[in-house]
Amino acid sequence: MANTMSKDKQIKNAQLDWGETDNDQFSPRSIFFDDIYFSGDGPEETEHVFLHGNGLPDRWRDYTRIAIGELGFGTGLNFLAAWDQWRNTEKPNDARLDFFSIEAFPLTPSDLSRAHQAWPTLAALSERLLKALPPPHPGFHQIELDHHVTLTLFYGDVLDGLENAEAKIDAWFLDGFSPAKNPAMWRDDVMAALGRLSNDGATLATFTVAGAVRRALSAAGFDVEKRPGHGRKREMLAGKLASQPKTPPKRKPWHMSDTSLRLAPGARIAVIGGGIAGASLAYALTREGFAPIVYESDAPASGASGNPAGLIMPRLDVGDMPDGRFHVDAYVYTVQLLNRLQSQTKKTLFNPCGVVWHATKDEEKIRHQKLLARQPLPKDWFTEDHGGLVFPQAGVVQPCVFVASLLGETPIRLTTVTRLSQKGKQWQVDCADGKTDTIDAVVIANGLGALKFQQARSLPLSGAAGQVDWFPEGDVPDQAHVFGPYVAPAPDGGVIIGATYAPIAIGAEPAFTAEATQSNIAAIKALMPELAQTLDPEKSRPRASIRCFTPDRMPIAGPVPDWGFYSGAYDGIRHGRLEDYPAGKMQPGLFILASLGSRGLVTAPLAAAMIAREMAGALAPVESAVAEALHPARFFIRDLKRTKNTRH
Repeated sequence: MANTMSKDKQIKNAQLDWGETDNDQFSPRSIFFDDIYFSGDGPEETEHVFLHGNGLPDRWRDYTRIAIGELGFGTGLNFLAAWDQWRNTEKPNDARLDFFSIEAFPLTPSDLSRAHQAWPTLAALSERLLKALPPPHPGFHQIELDHHVTLTLFYGDVLDGLENAEAKIDAWFLDGFSPAKNPAMWRDDVMAALGRLSNDGATLATFTVAGAVRRALSAAGFDVEKRPGHGRKREMLAGKLASQPKTPPKRKPWHMSDTSLRLAPGARIAVIGGGIAGASLAYALTREGFAPIVYESDAPASGASGNPAGLIMPRLDVGDMPDGRFHVDAYVYTVQLLNRLQSQTKKTLFNPCGVVWHATKDEEKIRHQKLLARQPLPKDWFTEDHGGLVFPQAGVVQPCVFVASLLGETPIRLTTVTRLSQKGKQWQVDCADGKTDTIDAVVIANGLGALKFQQARSLPLSGAAGQVDWFPEGDVPDQAHVFGPYVAPAPDGGVIIGATYAPIAIGAEPAFTAEATQSNIAAIKALMPELAQTLDPEKSRPRASIRCFTPDRMPIAGPVPDWGFYSGAYDGIRHGRLEDYPAGKMQPGLFILASLGSRGLVTAPLAAAMIAREMAGALAPVESAVAEALHPARFFIRDLKRTKNTRH
């Protein structure tokens, strides 16, 4: 099984000494490892060792998607050179490049910028990379650099990155510092992990020919050979995977990813629901080269996604568990996405005004101190001030504009989907307008409405009605404030407060009430009495909607299980039997994104990316433990385990 990855370790930036070679070119040296990143003609060496060493770019002509893995991102030279070659090579239409790189000590943006000055031919790509770089925070960071190139950076220990990745790599660039300077990068267990993450016929290349490295790679299943090196280095190493190593799967069998779920580029995918979940899916699926169609019974953002404002802030847990790591990753991912969309669309959809999370009780103050000590967010992403925690990158989003930006040009069918049925390898989508569409795959993303479909009725979904109140003429606070209820500047002016929570029956419609408005005003009075006094309930513009929950308050994101198979295959769990259980069987082409609760604006984009990448058979944007924590089968297995515990 995969190691559980900890994010308690903060990432430290590399410390560089900027020397010069005989021809006055940069030769940056790592102070910690006492080794250089590059010298002389770096791009030429990268082309010789890593690109040609892996048979690239010639192999690109035969791939619709190729994945490159790298140990040691360093200055980003290898990625930039590969990206440049990719752009200038003939390949299949809509082909995609996935680049996965691990780095324990990332360079600061200023050091990267300085290093990139040595390669003027890569200046345009360097500028795009520097703008998109994630903050130095432990874990996986997936960024889209153009419509066909995705970079996934893992910041942290190399073995953590490899053991928690979900990927199949076609070519490896082994470019850590030399084995003598950085032996941890070249350990036997690291080389073994390469074999597990490799596709059949995967290749590798590296500058070192150290005997220990050759032996470790051979043990991992690679046939390796020495080849002429570059410049002063007489030899280099190249290899090809000859035998797939037998290693235990990362996921538990009932959460395992099924390769049969992969869809061909251009596959038509029905997305049922046009809120933040459906819009995030439309965006993510389009990025992966699919053709999504959104089915919405009313209009996009007509449910909770249609509120006049929404908070973008993190949910932080004191412990270091996959649930909490997902929420942190989702927050960082969505902040970067919003900034990118705002820049691309030129629409005002996000106000990064900052959010203050107030502690009003002693236990909350203790919790805040524990979080400050743990530092679960990137450096400078939260501080203590104003009697609480301050999130400078957080803010207020206009949900309808966010949804519209994510939908882009995605086709929208304004109709209600009444039934889903599998027909061979495709799905039939029956609609209330009398039409039936034949589609390659389906993602259910309509919140509590998912229970209308027979395939999703086993999921423990429930609803809560909530009301927010917008006062267009209210005093506008400089920042948003959260203390149970929240107060925030509204995108269209004034102030928004909320939100109430009340259970609601399946199928019931939410309704705003004067009593709920009074309740919202009363809730903020304890902390902000002066503002509360200015709010006239008669001038409120209330809005009520339904939020969808599960018992663990986590999203559901992934393939929908074949419930009949699960009932038979895993019945032994109910009796406490330890068996070699088979891998889970899913309903081919059927996925679900639901249970976003009150944080869907933050969590939906990353959860949607998880689904889209799984459909494409591409590198996951999260660690395997997080994927398990969101898997739709988790409730079924938990119920079986509880039955066992009850019987004993």
